[in-house]
Amino acid sequence: MIPLLLFLAVPAAEIYLFIEVGGQIGAWPTIAMIFGTAMVGGAILRFQGRQMIARAREQVAKRELPIAEIADGAVLVLAALFLLTPGFITDALGALLLIPLLRRLVFALLLLALRARLQKTSQQTGPGGSHTGGPIIDAQFEDISDADKPPPNTSNNPPPNPRRIDRD
Repeated sequence: MIPLLLFLAVPAAEIYLFIEVGGQIGAWPTIAMIFGTAMVGGAILRFQGRQMIARAREQVAKRELPIAEIADGAVLVLAALFLLTPGFITDALGALLLIPLLRRLVFALLLLALRARLQKTSQQTGPGGSHTGGPIIDAQFEDISDADKPPPNTSNNPPPNPRRIDRD
């Protein structure tokens, strides 16, 4: 429900801001601001992305997993999506995600949300199993799928044809 509300509310808020800012400074300066923030954000993103890749390579060279750099990269991708989406709200969110401290905070919050969701799922399923919420049926079974088949032919003779009648 919340994603649907965000999907509707964010574009509506962006349109409102376009109208307000365009009314104050004009349409062309508003459009120039949108393209300008996308270009500046893209340049900053490229610079920070290269730094992140360099740090990741150093850690791999030390035979360490670059977990923090992978996390930084994931949030940088989110920042890029926000910066490339036209609008003042998304540009502000993308710019905030370019600040390393805020990027780590966002990643920590995402990890907490994921951990809470996984714990909720594991509580619903129980240890070692998956449960979809329907009724649980406790039963025993015997596999009889191979019982109806004749044993495999191990000789070199072709198997008998049940339609053929031998007349000796």
